[in-house]
Amino acid sequence: MEQLRIVRMRTRVSLVVWLRDGFGSGPPTDRNIEVRLLGFPRKPIGKPDGTYVFNDLEPGDYKLAVASTYYFRETLDVSVGNANEIVHFPLVPLPSYPFRPNDTLVRAMVTDSAGRPIGGAEATATPLSEECAVGRVADEKAGKGSDEISIASLIGRIDPRDALELAGRAAKQGRERVVVSGAIEHRKRFRLDIPLSSAYARGSLVYPVYRARTTERGELAVAIAGGRTSAYPLRISLDIPGGEGKTAAKEIVVTEGATTNIGTWIV
Repeated sequence: MEQLRIVRMRTRVSLVVWLRDGFGSGPPTDRNIEVRLLGFPRKPIGKPDGTYVFNDLEPGDYKLAVASTYYFRETLDVSVGNANEIVHFPLVPLPSYPFRPNDTLVRAMVTDSAGRPIGGAEATATPLSEECAVGRVADEKAGKGSDEISIASLIGRIDPRDALELAGRAAKQGRERVVVSGAIEHRKRFRLDIPLSSAYARGSLVYPVYRARTTERGELAVAIAGGRTSAYPLRISLDIPGGEGKTAAKEIVVTEGATTNIGTWIV
């Protein structure tokens, strides 16, 4: 009698890439995203929630590449060890992203003084109105040097690699940008990428920071989510590429549910 031998192959999860829409915070809108490791032929297993799973990778350093119709192309250096790694990756929408008619947007063309478009400039935008805060510091005092922070009255969600801006209520307290590296307690306490450079008392405001980037033609589209007042001031900052550390900033007033076009921004 012929014997049948059953061989069970085991796969090991090595790397999970968790993509999300940098504007809507959910899974990417583009269902045809290409996610790959440069120099590695095997494709990941994609799932509807925006996760991509690479199995059976050798430990080492890899370069992750993401290409999409609606989002900027991205590359990221990742390290894989013996345990599976989870990489959170918010995607930055292109100006051609299928925004809805009632989305709150700021559009501009960014050029130098000679009229040449500036591509690859990293943009961040932060509301300056208290009504647009997404929470308040809940610690009795979030001390200088702390790499954790508790947030009360949180509106919306905070995910790893989200940027926030802390603002003290007292006149002498400043503002500070932080990046969340993970949640310690769901919707309450978060770990930061780098320690706080200042102290913040309970009740200090927590503002969202929205990210955008200029295309090669200098086009800029900043998408603002979740404003809770009809019009509010917004500060937009640009980091100009070129290695000289050049920056630019502009304060404007935006209207909720409409597109504010600031025309040509010469930097």
